Amino acid sequence: MLSARAAVSVHAPSEDTDLTFLRFFFISLFALAVFQPAQAQDNPIVKRMAAFVKAYNAQDAAAVSTFYTDKAALLPPRSKALVGRQAIANHYAQAFQNGVEALIYQVIEIDQAGPGSAVEIGETRVKFKAQSIAGRSIHVWKNVNGEWFIHRDMYHVLAISE
Repeated sequence: MLSARAAVSVHAPSEDTDLTFLRFFFISLFALAVFQPAQAQDNPIVKRMAAFVKAYNAQDAAAVSTFYTDKAALLPPRSKALVGRQAIANHYAQAFQNGVEALIYQVIEIDQAGPGSAVEIGETRVKFKAQSIAGRSIHVWKNVNGEWFIHRDMYHVLAISE
């Protein structure tokens, strides 16, 4: 049964309490700024995406296609699915021939779904002639014999600017 009377203790916070809170706050803020595992440079998917960007910016479509599994699917906007490394290499070769260049890629999030798969979300910026195209992608990664490959790749355009 609930009592109609309750004891309430009221006290002013002490300087020690304020300092403890401030220490906790700044230590937490520091930890958030320093420890970002999804974007850590030692993350194998982050490393693979950095190498992907290097191959892309070298305009090497064959090298770009090696970052995909043999049965990978690339799902570009307003286009049919491109399945397999050769179809993906052809897509990138055509894009490079048309003037797409200068990829900047930022990994936003990596969620490892198990020992052999992960989902990664990223944001992109490429140049196309005088335009800058911003986009977002989602990659499903597959670990094959200890190495990570893109198994599914879908991207869309967020904005086009001059």
